[in-house]
Amino acid sequence: MARLVAVCASKVRQEPKVELPEGTCVEGKGLEGDSHFGIPGRPLSLLRREDVEQAEVLAGFPFPPGSLAENLVVEGLPDLAVGDLLEIGGALLRVAEKGKRPEEPHSYDYRGWCLLPTVGFFLEVERGGVLRPGDEVTLKR
Repeated sequence: MARLVAVCASKVRQEPKVELPEGTCVEGKGLEGDSHFGIPGRPLSLLRREDVEQAEVLAGFPFPPGSLAENLVVEGLPDLAVGDLLEIGGALLRVAEKGKRPEEPHSYDYRGWCLLPTVGFFLEVERGGVLRPGDEVTLKR
């Protein structure tokens, strides 16, 4: 079973996101209180906990939730494909993109590390809901 490990947001772009006790997703808008709220296309970002753990081994230091500019950290998910749906806490999220296009710069890193361009996922909110760490994550293909 996959589960939500962390929900993170920041009010200002290019700053680390802060771990929250819960977050509210709004259909078509993203995560309330986050700097990407209302920006079309990729309002939410997700990293799989397993990918973060691999990077921590290579880096030799931990990556606190949100430090890599991700909104959501989920453990137990297989690799995702564009179009996959994730149900979390009543919200329904659609995978819009995996990683970033090669020509698109990534403007944030944590101690020289950034994972969103290569192993991150960008999501759109199909149905809003409240997300809390510990919530079960259901993959629908």
